[in-house]
Amino acid sequence: MSLFDEPDNEPPALHDKPSLMTESQRTEIRSLFAALAISDARGQFDLVSELIGVQLASVGDLTALDAQRLIPILRGRVATRSRPSTGSSWSDREEDTWIDKL
Repeated sequence: MSLFDEPDNEPPALHDKPSLMTESQRTEIRSLFAALAISDARGQFDLVSELIGVQLASVGDLTALDAQRLIPILRGRVATRSRPSTGSSWSDREEDTWIDKL
């Protein structure tokens, strides 16, 4: 029996294509961008890159895992945006600092 006659028992490919974001994730992300008043694709792609470090060429490039990371951050942006301004740039900052995370 030669090597090529044996059944193919190779493990699955290590670089399987990640699953695309779900329709519910897409809908939520769309509504979060609308709440943030970011309607152009370039602005949305730039914000995604800034927040989670993923460069997008099209919406289809966003995976379900990326969307799962992005949604809570966008929710936080929407929540802080809806808070009234205190007049203090420190108190009004949008993102937590390292000290807030302690």
